[in-house]
Amino acid sequence: MKPASLKYCPRCGSVGYQYRDHKFWYCPVCLFTYFHNVATSASVIVEVENSILTLVRSKNPGIGMLSLPGGFVDSDERAEDAALRECFEETGLKCSINSFVGSWPNDYIHKNVLYKTCDFYFSASLEGSFEMIKCDPNEVSEFELLPFSEVQTAPIAFESHRNAILRYLELRNKK
Repeated sequence: MKPASLKYCPRCGSVGYQYRDHKFWYCPVCLFTYFHNVATSASVIVEVENSILTLVRSKNPGIGMLSLPGGFVDSDERAEDAALRECFEETGLKCSINSFVGSWPNDYIHKNVLYKTCDFYFSASLEGSFEMIKCDPNEVSEFELLPFSEVQTAPIAFESHRNAILRYLELRNKK
């Protein structure tokens, strides 16, 4: 999928606005350049009873599939803070960050627009009881504890999530 087709330059209004090098939009008339930079998301990997806390998505992309608690990083927000905020918004659970697991590129398609993302992942610990979980129905329909042994074949919405969980398990097993 390619980015949305933009026909007119937002600065001068001329026709012929061009997407170049998979990086930026360019107007050959007024020379306006718009870099469509990578969006950033952040998620937490929370281990509960030898499983990973996952959420069943209630909207696209990946409706009905599993994802980790997380979401997009707001302007002027640290990735760590965004991961914790998103986890709380989606589940009502408060966590604390343990360590950085890694980052992976991802394609996120929303309303037929392709967003290239860089997804950051952190291992986290619950600050309270897991039984306090309250899923936000606007974001997720329910939670699921994903056994370690099922990560490879589980219906995970984003390959970056699967890669992060596998890396987490690899790091966990080295301890």
